[in-house]
Amino acid sequence: MVTVADPVMYESYWQKMGNMCDITFSGYQSLSYFANAKYLCWFLEPKREEEIKKLHNVFGNAVVDDHYVVVGTGSSQLIQAALYALSPTDEPEPISVVSAAPFYPEVTDFVRSGLYKWAGVARNFEKDGPYIKFITSLNNPYGFTREIVVNGVQGTLIHDFAYYWPQYTAITSPATNMY
Repeated sequence: MVTVADPVMYESYWQKMGNMCDITFSGYQSLSYFANAKYLCWFLEPKREEEIKKLHNVFGNAVVDDHYVVVGTGSSQLIQAALYALSPTDEPEPISVVSAAPFYPEVTDFVRSGLYKWAGVARNFEKDGPYIKFITSLNNPYGFTREIVVNGVQGTLIHDFAYYWPQYTAITSPATNMY
C-alpha cells in the first residue's frame, strides 16, 4: 500500500523520465565517509546538496541560499537529530517537547533520552522554562497549515515543512524558518 506521503506514488512519472534526471557520481568521489568535511552534514555529497537546493529554488518553497541541507532516512531520524541538537545538556531535567495534534509523543520518547521528553499539547502547556515545539505545516494527515500556538515564551520552534510542496498545497512564499 502506498500512502499519500510516500514518494513511491511518483514512481511511474520518474520511470517515464528515464535517465533525464540521473545524477552521476564518479567512483573517486565516494571513497571516504566524509563527503565534505567542511559542511554541517559532512556525509552529504556536495552534488546532491546542489541538486536539492536547485529543486527548492524551482518550486520556491524554501530559502536555501546560506542554509544547510541535512539529510536523514526519514522524518523520525531528523526529528531525533533536531531534538538532540536543541536540547540543553546542562539542565537538571529534560526539556519539554510539545505540539498540536497529531502529536509526537512516540517519536519524542522513542530513544528515552534524558535530554528531552514529551510534555503534551502545546495549547495546554503552562510550565515555566524552556521548551521545544513542533509546528507541522502542512499538517499530516489533514493538510492544514499551522500557526505558533503555545503558552510560553522560552521556546525553540522546529518547523516541519515535509509537505510544503506544490502537490500538497499552493506555495505562497518560500519558507525561511526551516529547522
